[in-house]
Amino acid sequence: MTTLGPTGGEHQLRHHTIRSARIVGDDGEESVVATVYCPVRERSMAARECESCSRFHALHFDKSSRTTSVVCHASHAAPGTGEAAPLRSVGADVAVNPEAPLAEIMTKDVICIRSEVSLDDITALLVRHEISGMPVVDAAGKPVGMVSRADVLRAAEERGDTEESRRVASRSDEVAPLEMDQGFHVYEPVRVTARDVMTPVVVQLHESASIRQAASLMAYEGVHRLPVVADDGKVVGILSSLDVLRWFGRCCGYLIPPARKRA
Repeated sequence: MTTLGPTGGEHQLRHHTIRSARIVGDDGEESVVATVYCPVRERSMAARECESCSRFHALHFDKSSRTTSVVCHASHAAPGTGEAAPLRSVGADVAVNPEAPLAEIMTKDVICIRSEVSLDDITALLVRHEISGMPVVDAAGKPVGMVSRADVLRAAEERGDTEESRRVASRSDEVAPLEMDQGFHVYEPVRVTARDVMTPVVVQLHESASIRQAASLMAYEGVHRLPVVADDGKVVGILSSLDVLRWFGRCCGYLIPPARKRA
């Protein structure tokens, strides 16, 4: 979230939360890409690039939310921040800005997986991180699909108590080949991966898109989450229906604690 700090001289200090995209491969290894949305350049950039910027002030770690922010100087209001003129009012002295960018509202720590990750590993990730879905990305970090708990449950129901298997041919280089009577064969379970269970058509939006665009698209497509991408097409966040509701509630003046679970 972009927040205003105390004024000092002609500039104000702004806090821009560092987002992390964790990509899990089929070997279980994770790679982390840290980015921050720059309202001056109106695009995402690597967090390490901020330190060489003339507007850079410091890095700040918030203990309560356990998030790290880039603190920088800004001489003018950033697009989509609280200084923007609200387009709609809800109740007394409460303003809702439907043009607020997704970069300010989305979940900034997102778990992504490659299409080769197994169904068992997908289930473990959903349980471990207490999430209901995650983007499937290619080697470049661009979304190619979305997998949800519903997809996992559907795949488990279709498999039932039996698993699809394939016949394994005996090889001469095996150290200890199995001795079986005639008519018997060795079979191994077919590995079900994200590619087999994901929804391949990805509905996504750019991080500069507005919350009204996102809410309209989610309602029209009937989806509960959207990958949010940067200029290069890589995933930098995820927007869920709960993120939209939390944002709206806070705009209406309600005290809503940070999400304990990623959507």
